[in-house]
Amino acid sequence: MKESLLFRITVLLIFIFLVVAGLIYAQGFLVPIFFAGLLSLLLLPVSKKIQQFIPNEIASIILSLLLFLIVMSSVSYFISTQVSNIISDYDLIESKIKTKAHSLQGTLNQYTGMNEQEQEAWFDKESEQLLKSVFQKGASLLMGIGNFVFGLTLVMIYTFFLQLYRGKIKLFILSLIDESQHEKAQTVIHKVQSLVMHYITGLSIALSIIGTMNAIGLTILGIEHGIFLGLLAGFLNIIPYIGSFVGAGLPIIMALIYKDSLWYPVGVLAIFMFNQFIDNNITTPHVVGGYVRLNSLATIFIVIIGGMIWGVAGMVLFIPLLGIFKIICDHIEPLKPLSILLSDDDDGEENFFTKFFKKIKKKITN
Repeated sequence: MKESLLFRITVLLIFIFLVVAGLIYAQGFLVPIFFAGLLSLLLLPVSKKIQQFIPNEIASIILSLLLFLIVMSSVSYFISTQVSNIISDYDLIESKIKTKAHSLQGTLNQYTGMNEQEQEAWFDKESEQLLKSVFQKGASLLMGIGNFVFGLTLVMIYTFFLQLYRGKIKLFILSLIDESQHEKAQTVIHKVQSLVMHYITGLSIALSIIGTMNAIGLTILGIEHGIFLGLLAGFLNIIPYIGSFVGAGLPIIMALIYKDSLWYPVGVLAIFMFNQFIDNNITTPHVVGGYVRLNSLATIFIVIIGGMIWGVAGMVLFIPLLGIFKIICDHIEPLKPLSILLSDDDDGEENFFTKFFKKIKKKITN
């Protein structure tokens, strides 16, 4: 019996190792496919709406993709404009950094006994290394932009064909299953479609809310470029638990550079802590969590695992994929213990926010 159990555990570990190795090796192929799958489910109601006015399936799919590209282009234009504004303040930022560096030199001289010449020699050495690092990261960023454009092109192509052949894909899945299980399989497919649409649209609403709250708070505090930095920090919340820390870093740095008082960065930190509390306890659980229903421990684990396997793309993709896996576990008897392990305890009555969002979603999709 012990040998049998040991053999099963060994087989399971080998299987997990092969799956992880396969995911890492096939990352370049799988990541665009998964993004395209999520995007095709998101745009499916849009293409169906368009098809009511234009009775041509191919044309409706292309128009839905064009609408998506228009939204993406508008966001990209806004980001590039704001980044250009920040770059235009380079001289001002440089002078303020030098002023604060000089003040810091006096403080260091007071507490460490290191004179300004020694500090400047050390600073010049570190600056040269930092400059080299910036150039290397700049080159990596340019390559990353090229890879992003290529990846987005692949995603759009895959999305088009996934929508076009969605009927055949559904028949293929059903043909792999015994006919007596077709009704259960269709229920799973319907729940997966509903989860993806609700998750992405709900996540977009949640990110917009916290981004707007961040922007309002930073603007009231008088932080330069507060609207852009607040919205950017809200978008970075797409990566749970990690994006919020990264998003708060830039406004705090701006407050340290532009403002003379340390109360400003403290105020920025307080604003982000308050907004994050609202997002974690009200916005995200009520708008997004009501559909995915994954507990916090499972979410943290899957974000870390996704980052280790696919980087940032894995952090974003693995949450809805784990939600889909949980739906499958709900309908397969041997896998139900896994569903219990992944589920959130709060499976009670729907709250006001979830009901309100469902009404909006129903109006959009009908």
